[in-house]
Amino acid sequence: MLVNYTPIILILGGITSISWLLAFLFQAIPIVGTLMNKILRALSVLGFLVGIILLITGFAIWSEQVWDIGTNYLLIITGLALVLKPIKQITWAALVGFIIGASSVIIVYFYFPLPEILFGISSIWIYLAIFFIPALITYVFFKFLEDLIKIMGLILASRPVVTILGFFCIVQGILLLFNQSIFPIIFGI
Repeated sequence: MLVNYTPIILILGGITSISWLLAFLFQAIPIVGTLMNKILRALSVLGFLVGIILLITGFAIWSEQVWDIGTNYLLIITGLALVLKPIKQITWAALVGFIIGASSVIIVYFYFPLPEILFGISSIWIYLAIFFIPALITYVFFKFLEDLIKIMGLILASRPVVTILGFFCIVQGILLLFNQSIFPIIFGI
């Protein structure tokens, strides 16, 4: 379903990607500038959702092979840039580590209850060990993934990259409305 609206989704993704630049340019216009700034800020806030729509459309095109491969890559890369921008600031490692550690303790506490003292050690210390061991292992693994996401987010969500992707999305979306593509023009694909 989203595949049919690919040109419009590309244009929306492009405008969302360059919304910071458009807000800066419209700031100088007295009457229209304030209204456009509010609209562009709202669009910028919705960038995460627009990024998800771009990713879903990109994967749908990948499976149906409707548009050219360049359009597919453009949808996925721009979608990642818009999705990773807010996600890169969340500390996933601590959150997931805490959830895994707490889940481990809850499972052991309710399904395998320990006696008050086990091997001369209080059960509270054993429960703490049951919490910390999986929590720390999970934290280390997810901290590595979190750092990779931050690096990808820093690169893809940087203003120069997002601006270039945004302009490519707008041009490609307009050309797709006329059953053309920018990629054969530029790269000869």
